[in-house]
Amino acid sequence: MAEATLQLSPTHLGFIRGHSNPPGSLEDCNRLLQKNHEVYHMFFREIAGMNHISHSLLTCFALGAGPKELQDRYDDEAAGQRPMPPVDNELLKNLSDADVFYQTMHTKVQYNTFLHFFERRILAQGWKAVVHEFIFSRTKVAERMFSSLFDGLYHPLIHLGLGIEFELPGLVAEALAQAAANDDSDLHRLFGMCEAESEAASSTDVKENKRLPSILELLDTIRSIEEIRTAPRWSDLGLKLRNGVVGRAGSAFARVAGRFKVAADEDELARRTAEMISTCAYMCGAAQFEGRKTKIDFFWMHAVTSSIFMSVLAQQGEWISLEDRVRLLERKVYTDLAWYVASGSVPLDVAYITGYSSPGSDGWSWDDVFGAVVKEHDDGHAAKFIRALKNGEQASARYETGEWADYFPMKGDMWLNLARMCHDTTKSMPIDLKWVRFTGYDEAWQRPDLASPN
Repeated sequence: MAEATLQLSPTHLGFIRGHSNPPGSLEDCNRLLQKNHEVYHMFFREIAGMNHISHSLLTCFALGAGPKELQDRYDDEAAGQRPMPPVDNELLKNLSDADVFYQTMHTKVQYNTFLHFFERRILAQGWKAVVHEFIFSRTKVAERMFSSLFDGLYHPLIHLGLGIEFELPGLVAEALAQAAANDDSDLHRLFGMCEAESEAASSTDVKENKRLPSILELLDTIRSIEEIRTAPRWSDLGLKLRNGVVGRAGSAFARVAGRFKVAADEDELARRTAEMISTCAYMCGAAQFEGRKTKIDFFWMHAVTSSIFMSVLAQQGEWISLEDRVRLLERKVYTDLAWYVASGSVPLDVAYITGYSSPGSDGWSWDDVFGAVVKEHDDGHAAKFIRALKNGEQASARYETGEWADYFPMKGDMWLNLARMCHDTTKSMPIDLKWVRFTGYDEAWQRPDLASPN
């Protein structure tokens, strides 16, 4: 459909960038984005299978990839995708009915129907108006869609963030359709509990003149509460968040997570966004298993890859209210804390990051890391992680000393160290061995490839 074309503009090429792209890169990126949009399903399998082609293309393009790297990154994933499902034309006629839309949500087979619906709405109203209506308008549908941004391991949020950063209406339509069709992990219920506790906790803190806790302090509190720490079980498999955190410890978790509160102030929004990025990055590097090879947790990695888009969204004050941007950040942190629990509430040790050394990358600059990661056979996760770290370094720099220093665990060269760690521990590895899943469980580290220390 003409209204869904994905054409990068020379004026919107990403706000965190590497060196300039070689000739032909823009045209090839546009061609591959459009092909993916028209041909492939958003979900390459029914459970935990997201199409990352656009993420990989846009991130590698922003980091300086040329035509060959872009085609290679497309080819990395294209073979594993499913064809686009058919449009249900009868349903499409009725999706403007809020009740029909709501009842159809979380149905993956209807992804293409949702996509056509959002493409038409964007053509008629513009993408910003449609995002406002379906995410921020506080209707029943918008409230569920808002929560669904964080389902599917942050993927709708990542997709929407890329669409906004690069101003691609077709990608925004994909993101909204993904949020509508995605699995439901009960985060909407958890958010409700956290927000109720937040109102009570912030009222008490004001009365008692308490300083709001850092996210790092909330991690420590969570780890100290057995009811929360032990709620997820290894036997929950991929349902540790829904069955463990939400199902067994939702109320106890919300009493802690609800203490994260952001004032309706632009400066505080910027600072607490930077704090979130710093803490998520710290979690990823500081959670290791003594005597095993270094690995970054797959689930926490997504907390970082999505964090750059909280910076993007925080800067959209022209059309997203401060109240809504604050609410986005609070829900992002609730989700980060929930994934901390789901992956085992592991103790964190800064020495794993400050002391990181590898003969292959010691002495590397950011440009060296960018140049290497865009050439790596991958599904885009490593490149997204590394670009998000560079954003974190820039966003956090002014807070890492002074009054708020204790709220920012990542400092100075730790950002580049962690970027090198990501590259070194994923380079030339099969996709399923690049990361460790559920880092806080001994079982996760029993893989033969992790048996020997570095």
